[in-house]
Amino acid sequence: MVAGLILAIIYPAILSAVTLYRWVDDEGNVSYQDTPPPIGQDYEAKSFSKEGARTGKVNHDIALARAARENPVVLYSANNCESCVQLGEILTSIKIPYDTIEVDTDRAAQNKLVELVGSIRVPTLTIGDKVLNGSNRANVEDALIRNGYPKARSTAQ
Repeated sequence: MVAGLILAIIYPAILSAVTLYRWVDDEGNVSYQDTPPPIGQDYEAKSFSKEGARTGKVNHDIALARAARENPVVLYSANNCESCVQLGEILTSIKIPYDTIEVDTDRAAQNKLVELVGSIRVPTLTIGDKVLNGSNRANVEDALIRNGYPKARSTAQ
């Protein structure tokens, strides 16, 4: 009797907490798990409750907006800096919203950059509180993914 009463109380709570995640990896493999996929992966979530199942697709744009809000990207740049231009082009090509701070004549920006990296070194990219130097595309994309940004989509998608 007591076991039945406990089950009657707990059973609805258990059902309301069940979520199944579905995603397709880079190799085309479909995964179904009860834990969310790796950061940056588009996925569908299906929640099960006593009222039935609900499905929701997590949109790439929603994930991007959330990442940009939680970990904004700032490019510290200087005039006549070819690497700075390249880094800005990388961010633009993979549709990452970012702010640019020119450090040439802005003393406060120079001080902030020295505080971040110990010198006035450009290009410097901040993703939230993480700092990245240089303009290597693979390093930039990896740092973005590690900081919650969805994986970059090719221009064909």
